[in-house]
Amino acid sequence: METAAIDEGIRVGAAFDKGKAKPIWFLWRNRYYKVGAINFAWSSDCGSAKIRHYSVTAGANMYELCFNSLTLEWTLSKVCSG
Repeated sequence: METAAIDEGIRVGAAFDKGKAKPIWFLWRNRYYKVGAINFAWSSDCGSAKIRHYSVTAGANMYELCFNSLTLEWTLSKVCSG
């Protein structure tokens, strides 16, 4: 499996349940990706911001999506393909 660091801003469609975001789809480089499964989710701290990480599957690849609770911005952190 090949992993590439991306760290680019993305648009995400998400549902919120009990105060937590659940990504449903994301738009990266003008391409739409439907999230098939959330494999794992965890949190980390970055200064005063809490970052929520999601390992998701879309198609044949896995992606790490990150939500910054301070700026309310989403980032595509990594892509795993192969």
